[in-house]
Order: sequence, then structure tokens, then C-alpha cells
Amino acid sequence: MLLLSRALLMLGLATLLHATRKEQAISVKFGRRTGLKGRKVRLVLDPSVQPQIASTSPSSIANMSLSPWMYRDSYMASRFPSRISHAQCLTSSCLSLRGEGEDAALEAKPIYYQVLVLYRVPKQQQNNKGGRKARNKYVFRLRTEVIPVGCTCVRPSVIPQQ
Repeated sequence: MLLLSRALLMLGLATLLHATRKEQAISVKFGRRTGLKGRKVRLVLDPSVQPQIASTSPSSIANMSLSPWMYRDSYMASRFPSRISHAQCLTSSCLSLRGEGEDAALEAKPIYYQVLVLYRVPKQQQNNKGGRKARNKYVFRLRTEVIPVGCTCVRPSVIPQQ
């Protein structure tokens, strides 16, 4: 069951990665705890797979919300996907339904989502025999990141004083 869940996680990650580079192949090596130590699996990302895009764009949803937000991109060359968009709330409270500015009775708070990300890390190598320079090799580490994907209105948390 654990192996199946890891395989599904890797397939889910592969679908995220196809947007970063076309026809890219990644070799994944299983660690000690999987029972597959030393085994490698080659993931070939299919550029023909297209994500299902909703008819309403994310930026229009952000502008229609009572707690509007904007997206800010973060970029890391050693991360797959290399570019991740983070939502940033534009107001501290929510907009009034009547269009009279902000409603101080509600707070705008980010909504967080956990995503799988691959990090490319240089592989530790020993010197080659014959004094030749070793080729650059990398290993990929699977990690999770928690990113803000939008904003929502919430009631303020009130802590009673005693």
C-alpha cells in the first residue's frame, strides 16, 4: 500500500512537471525504507498531456472575491516546477457586499495548499580513476511546500481576557 501511494504521488508530481520543460526525463531512485533500495524508475514527461483549464481564469476570481488577492511568482532553477505562484491578500479585512469599502467585522486570510516539489541536489562523487574530471550528476529530493493559493473572509478570533 505504501509503495502504491508513493507511485501515485510520483505520477501526480510528473503531471505538475510537464509544464516546466518539454520532453524531459527524470530518473528517480528509491531509498532504503521502500524495500527497493538501488532501484531506479525513469519518468518521461509527456508534453501532449494538457491540464484541464477552467473557463474562469484565476485572476478574475481573485478580483471578484470579497477578499481579493494577487499572485507573486517565486523562481528556483533547482526546483521542479521552477516557478510557483503564491497568492497575497490585498486587504486586511473583507470588502463590503454593498460596495461601501471594507467590512472591519471580517478578516481576509490566505488559504494554504500543500504541493509536492522536486529539488535537484548535486550528487556527492569521488574522483574518477585516471584523473578525469567527473560529470555533474544530480539526485532529486521529493519535498512538500505549503503555498497560499487564494484568500478568504473569516471572523476575527477573539480571545477573552480574564
